[in-house]
Amino acid sequence: MKKTELHDIVLETINEYISEAELSTGDNEFTIKVDVNRNPTKKGIKIQLLPKGDTVLNDPDEKMDVNEKVQQAMNKRLAKYDLQVSIDPDIKQATDNPNVLGYYIPLNQFKNLITKALKGE
Repeated sequence: MKKTELHDIVLETINEYISEAELSTGDNEFTIKVDVNRNPTKKGIKIQLLPKGDTVLNDPDEKMDVNEKVQQAMNKRLAKYDLQVSIDPDIKQATDNPNVLGYYIPLNQFKNLITKALKGE
């Protein structure tokens, strides 16, 4: 199996489970969008939280607070897989919506996960 085929299978599986997922943080509600980050300096899986309904994060401090809380919650849940999300500093270039929160998981973390699974670790 070629690396690109494995990549496509993993992405397809992730999208099946997460593409319609929703997340609530306090008064804020988001739809989760998962895709491939093709930026050569950040190759991996990108996760975007798209605001739903009345979710507006105009205050930069509030947005940073929500961003950090979501990141901590995701990292806590992904820790059992040895995966960790990072806040995407380039989210402003990826969307016109200032309320979208962006994260990414580097591809090498998935490589490590798959390698460990295949070794039975």
